[in-house]
Amino acid sequence: MCNRQNRNPRPLATRTVLALLTVALAVPALMAQLPRDLVDEALDQPVKELVIQDTPIRDALSRIEQQTGLRFELDNGVIELMPYGERTRISIVIRDMSVRVGLARVLDGLGLQMLVEDDHVLIVPAPVLERLGRRITLDEVNVLGRLAGDDWDALAASNTLPPLDFRIDAGQQPRETLSKAIAQVDAPSALTQLEAACDTLNWVWYPEGQRVIFERRRDEIRRRLDWPLDLTYQRVPLDRLLVDLGARIGVLIKFEPGALQRVSAAERPVDLIQRGVGVRQILEKVCGNTGLRYEIDDEGVQILVPLAEADKPTAANIQQWVRVEVEIRPGIKMDYFLRLDQLPPDLRDEAQRKLEQTLHAAHP
Repeated sequence: MCNRQNRNPRPLATRTVLALLTVALAVPALMAQLPRDLVDEALDQPVKELVIQDTPIRDALSRIEQQTGLRFELDNGVIELMPYGERTRISIVIRDMSVRVGLARVLDGLGLQMLVEDDHVLIVPAPVLERLGRRITLDEVNVLGRLAGDDWDALAASNTLPPLDFRIDAGQQPRETLSKAIAQVDAPSALTQLEAACDTLNWVWYPEGQRVIFERRRDEIRRRLDWPLDLTYQRVPLDRLLVDLGARIGVLIKFEPGALQRVSAAERPVDLIQRGVGVRQILEKVCGNTGLRYEIDDEGVQILVPLAEADKPTAANIQQWVRVEVEIRPGIKMDYFLRLDQLPPDLRDEAQRKLEQTLHAAHP
């Protein structure tokens, strides 16, 4: 009779040690996860009644801590974005619902959100407040509160939607486009619906006074580039400076392969002290000194390699370039030179047709 035992069985002692080692390794991971799970569980526990009226935001959170055992922290910079800083007062009314649901309604109206981190709840700016890039006003708090209080259809039916300002080409029928996108979003509040709908459209939205502004993501990035900053850099390598500038305004800075190496960015320390300047000004100065270029797209800013001499418009290759006139502001126009191969195919074809028509008219 054939015995089918394992040919090289591990000794019992070895298997026991391995099992104990596995358990020992699992325990720290379990313990690291446990506090977060407890915080989530506490947030979701129903509360019979918790009422806090017209109280400074830090004191209001402290009172929730006393009644629930939760611990709250405010992210750096949150207070500076509130209408009255530390003196900003809030009211919280939670009846027969969880702390998570009740507090989220209040935070939504302030442009804030909750994140569970280890053993506490961290309050951070929500995307809409980050897009605002400054201290929110009471009018804007009222707009967010209205959007957080009911869904889009209910606000539209009661004629309580705030005025909508579309800074998007009217030819794209932005109002109708937004309505169709919102109709596809199943969410409890107009605020959440707006965030999801604009994300699918590659738009952004934010309150401005008593209105809601809509613009293309690329235009929002341009606006962020002009946010005034106070900057101090001492002997900071150029590549680190560019990345840090992007982080300060929440814009991704990307680099074309080889761009940093072409200008030895890691070996170019920068000394810079500026007050109230935008990142765009710094980029223009950097590009002027290094030959680097930058382009803005829907994802952020891309730093491009310097143009080689052959890539610049000259008398010898001018026929391969196109001059584009752009009106920046009423009465202010700028000329840009683009290579033909940088134009979309339909524009290249149209340019070729126009050229042929012009030549035919001159030499019938």
